[in-house]
Amino acid sequence: MHSFPELTIGGVLIAPFVIYAGAAIAMFAVLRPFLHLVAFDRVFSHPPVAELSLYVVILALLIVLF
Repeated sequence: MHSFPELTIGGVLIAPFVIYAGAAIAMFAVLRPFLHLVAFDRVFSHPPVAELSLYVVILALLIVLF
C-alpha cells in the first residue's frame, strides 16, 4: 500500500499529484530535444497531441511506480 506524504511549503500542504505532475514536466522537458532529434513530430499528423499523450503516459508511470 502506498503512503502519500504531502509536501509542506510554508505551512501549505501540496498534494502528491502536483509533485508528480512537476516531475513529469521536468522529465518531458529533458526528453523533448531528443524527440525532435529523432523526428518524433514527423511521425504524427498532430504532434502536440502526441506530445501531450506522451506527457500523460510519463505522469501515469510516475503515479503507478511511486
